[in-house]
Amino acid sequence: MHARDQLPVLLIDMGGCFFSYSFTGALQAWAGAAGQDPDQLLARWQIDGPFDAFERGEIPPASYLQHLRHLLGLELTDTQMAAGWNAIYGTADTDLIQLLSTPTVRTRFHRIAGVSNTNTLHARHWRDLFREQLPVLDAVHCSHEVGATKPQRAFFDHVAAVYGTTRDHLVLVDDIHEVTAAADALGLRAHHYQGAAGLASYLNTLSPSN
Repeated sequence: MHARDQLPVLLIDMGGCFFSYSFTGALQAWAGAAGQDPDQLLARWQIDGPFDAFERGEIPPASYLQHLRHLLGLELTDTQMAAGWNAIYGTADTDLIQLLSTPTVRTRFHRIAGVSNTNTLHARHWRDLFREQLPVLDAVHCSHEVGATKPQRAFFDHVAAVYGTTRDHLVLVDDIHEVTAAADALGLRAHHYQGAAGLASYLNTLSPSN
């Protein structure tokens, strides 16, 4: 099937859409294990070059955990660091999952896939934590496997190629406005997710032919 004749591919962001998360959980876990104040850890924390490299799959977990230990001034084992790193997850969005399960949504799209800026430690954890909910998605595309993060062009080009289509046949649902705006500038259709009801209304505006 030629790309322009294909139904669109719906991309659902994982953290913030498919499931909730809060980095406060990690800070509290590390603080508890180390006997430190979580507010002091927050003051030291930063999204930096090694963080971005970890999300692109460019450095192994042990290297990132060592960097994180140094950044936060912690004397914890890799096991303790990883446990805190993964203590951020909340619950799956059951309304979204129910919406994605409906025949009217399933038949409107060629595929429904998850997309995530994540790393191997996080992805391994949430794939297990939400294993009962994940089958509503046909696949999940993670930045550490793709080698690029959304909203980079390379990330969306990779996902489009997986489905034999082009960026203009991708529909992105993301909770971060800057990401949806950047995706829109790259030719995707994008929806800023604020709940399943709003997404349902948005999907109803899409033409069934493209």
